[in-house]
Amino acid sequence: MSLRQLPRFSRPLLLAMAAGLQFATTAGQNLDGPEADDIFRSTNLLRLSIEIPEEGLRTLRDSSRRSDAEKKPKARARVVEGGRVYTNVSVQLKGTGTFRPIDQLPSLTLNFDKFALKQTFHGLTKISLNNSVQDPTCLHEKISRELFAAAGVPVPRADHAVVTLNGRKLGIYVLVEGYNKQFLRRYFKRTDGNLYDGGYHRDIDAPLEFSSGAKPSDRSGLNRLLAATRESDPEKRMRALERALDLDRFLSMLAVETLLSHWDCYSMNRSNYRVYHDPDSDKIVFMPHGMDRVLGGFHSNLDLPVVPPMRAPVARAVISTPEGRRRHVERVGTLFTNLFRPDRLGRRVREMDAKIAPEMAHLEKRWPTQVRSPLWDVLTSGNHARDVEDLCARISTRAAHLKDQFSQPRELFVPAPRIEFAPGGLAQIAGWKLKPMDGQVQAVCAATKIEGKEMLRVEMLSGAKTALLRRRASLPPGRYRLLGRMKSVGAGLLGMRGGPSVMVHYSGT
Repeated sequence: MSLRQLPRFSRPLLLAMAAGLQFATTAGQNLDGPEADDIFRSTNLLRLSIEIPEEGLRTLRDSSRRSDAEKKPKARARVVEGGRVYTNVSVQLKGTGTFRPIDQLPSLTLNFDKFALKQTFHGLTKISLNNSVQDPTCLHEKISRELFAAAGVPVPRADHAVVTLNGRKLGIYVLVEGYNKQFLRRYFKRTDGNLYDGGYHRDIDAPLEFSSGAKPSDRSGLNRLLAATRESDPEKRMRALERALDLDRFLSMLAVETLLSHWDCYSMNRSNYRVYHDPDSDKIVFMPHGMDRVLGGFHSNLDLPVVPPMRAPVARAVISTPEGRRRHVERVGTLFTNLFRPDRLGRRVREMDAKIAPEMAHLEKRWPTQVRSPLWDVLTSGNHARDVEDLCARISTRAAHLKDQFSQPRELFVPAPRIEFAPGGLAQIAGWKLKPMDGQVQAVCAATKIEGKEMLRVEMLSGAKTALLRRRASLPPGRYRLLGRMKSVGAGLLGMRGGPSVMVHYSGT
């Protein structure tokens, strides 16, 4: 297999080929009263009945998954919970990949004081109700947020509720605390700084959606951080980042994203994050969002490297310095040892599940049991208890992969060697290594010649379905094209009926 260097492009690439918790509070954290805290700790399952008049339903039918939150249509609703009635509640549809129309299984944002001054829901002014269509356990969000909080990262709390909409029972939803000034008050002394929604595949070099703050047009904090990421000298870059970024919290956020194999996050996908310019420290603080795809639940890899491919400029700027890489590896190791304990996490998962399990019937109505779209379907086994045990098994598998990686620390602290290109910009890639999966060898491989050409022969062992080959290498900034030829023996092409198939997947950043 060979790699061709294309015309220069200013993005560094790192190539990787692949065929009971103890919770800490942030120092100085200003917690809300016990009423708001109760719904996130109670063993009682909330039941919300939402009533939207026909006029409001017509308004919400105009929503789309791409609209910014402030531009999405809003309607007024009546919400009943625990014998208490809330009127004039602002409701709008939310979500990108999880967006569903109002007449199906919508994810909703409820704002209780937008049209009714000082109205709160268990002490909260804003909540989200997420349909969890990308997580059949409905537990990813809560366990992930508890890990972020335990690591000292500002993050909204989560729990569950049974939701009924205009008499139609929708089932279990994930209830999440809203990102607003009330949330900021729990972590920051001042809440008048600018809060931004990172959106989908957007970064600080693009116009971010403004959520709140005293100076909407002031991007000085973002601009200072962006300039720091573009400093070419690694030592100067780290000093500039320290001045512009809450680096300690950022490293903890990156570390937990890595532990969770949270591929759809800020660092790895420029998604699911919020940014706050803290006026007290005059630094930018990153905060995580949207954690339904963690721990292999979508197509995240449970063997994700401790230093994963970083797509986000701020993450790359940190990790590409020797000091930043060292601090990242050390932070992942510390949190892995102290927080990512499979036995404790498994017990916590089962504790959370005891609250929702009685409501988790008829899973096939929300999640498929067979793949219809390999890229988008998130499957259920058809049995909730099996789905929960699978989550616990995925946690254990992730921990085993992390333990294996930390047993070879030199590869973690030292970047992979660079590939050397011949004149003309072509490099032959050799040295592929088979990676065991779940502790088992899936194939054997050996160099051979076919029709006079050097090839790598990969032979699957009996019962094995997937072989993983890797070659670690660093590349200078540029654009690249991967070139290669493959011949399959004893298997049909992907998508052919009546026999086995072969699919080759490569990943790299």
